[in-house]
Amino acid sequence: MKVLVIDATHGGLTISEAFSERGDNVTCIDVYRTLEKEDYDKYSGEFKIESELPNSFDLSKYDLIVRPVHFPSSMFTCSNGKMVTHHEAVKMLIYDKIKFPIVEITGSFGKTTAVKCAISILRDNYSILSLTSDGIYLTEEGHEKILLKDVSSTPANIIRALKLCPKEPDLAIFEVSLGGTGMADLGIIKNVYDNYSIAKGSSSALMAKISMVKNKKSKSTVLINADDPLLRGISGTQYFSTQHYSSEVSADRIRIGVGNIEFVAIFEGFMTMGGPAYSRISVEAHERPVGRQHLENMLVGVSIARFFGELEDHVEFPPEVFGKKMVLEDPSGPLVLNRSPAINEKVVATSIRDYIEVLPPARLELGGRLKTTCGSVQPKALAEILNSSNFEEIHLFGELGEALKPLMTKRSENEVYFEKAKVPTLRLERG
Repeated sequence: MKVLVIDATHGGLTISEAFSERGDNVTCIDVYRTLEKEDYDKYSGEFKIESELPNSFDLSKYDLIVRPVHFPSSMFTCSNGKMVTHHEAVKMLIYDKIKFPIVEITGSFGKTTAVKCAISILRDNYSILSLTSDGIYLTEEGHEKILLKDVSSTPANIIRALKLCPKEPDLAIFEVSLGGTGMADLGIIKNVYDNYSIAKGSSSALMAKISMVKNKKSKSTVLINADDPLLRGISGTQYFSTQHYSSEVSADRIRIGVGNIEFVAIFEGFMTMGGPAYSRISVEAHERPVGRQHLENMLVGVSIARFFGELEDHVEFPPEVFGKKMVLEDPSGPLVLNRSPAINEKVVATSIRDYIEVLPPARLELGGRLKTTCGSVQPKALAEILNSSNFEEIHLFGELGEALKPLMTKRSENEVYFEKAKVPTLRLERG
């Protein structure tokens, strides 16, 4: 079969290699021209790499065209071949090799923390292969082994995770950007909120993510966020909520403090591997988590664990699962830190909301990189959020800070005081 794979940057090389290994004739197009000479040298013996899309006549020669969801399908209207997304190609390549249950989670933010919460519950009883933006890991007998550090959640990295795993795990939990592959026994759409345009305006983040529902396999479960207005009313799914919307999974008796979150997770007919679940589990975390973002992360983490079987009546998450995202970094100040490449306008607004719920708005620090693996941010929209906030002082730093400074109308009159004194601070660092 002749296969054309679009976009070498976002997993296309991995997908091309997998098609080539099964005997297909593969051409990979480096449409963003990001490959180095050594990449061409490394893969040239396995498949072709080109930098230009074929013309309409040449496109018709391919039996299969594989494109990422963010690349417009209209580019291939003249093709006679079958067209699939990177997500669908991953399923084509590896689904028949997988003999263990899979969870896939997509969404705008909080995915990695939710996965870590789930693993912390399951790790003593299961071996778990996981893919998150932190890396590819194998967890067994309570211990975590790094297989590959700092990878993206592009669907092609599921193929890499399977190759790197030294044994067949009991289960796998994969973070997947912009949708699901259709292999999941449990799919989760954690949130959308930021419904940005993709594929040159022909699609959107929402459309890509809800493809998880459209492409789900039979007898699988998709759990989505009832608190997100963009996700309500989608048929064929189950819902979770922290805001008392009608859902199969919900949070009640919520208490949120500085570094502390407690609630009761309620399961009312949530479909698990063993059938519908009806139970109540008290959940808590201390020392680090700040805000309702983590309430959502914790509820999703408990739901993933509950999908695989009965849980104890009480779950307590260890501090390390919260990483560097909306955590109490220094209690004496106190300093709340959110460090992530995914920080965008919505994350900033939500982080400010969560922080102000438990601490006074004294000092806000915002900066870091303008462009990361998660894309770029809009300084003008960010400046509007900052200028309308209640913080007494705003400190800007890094590339992002320099872009924001000309747009700011809010200035601090107490700069020297805040620099020298420890005051309640929210620090948002993109990178």
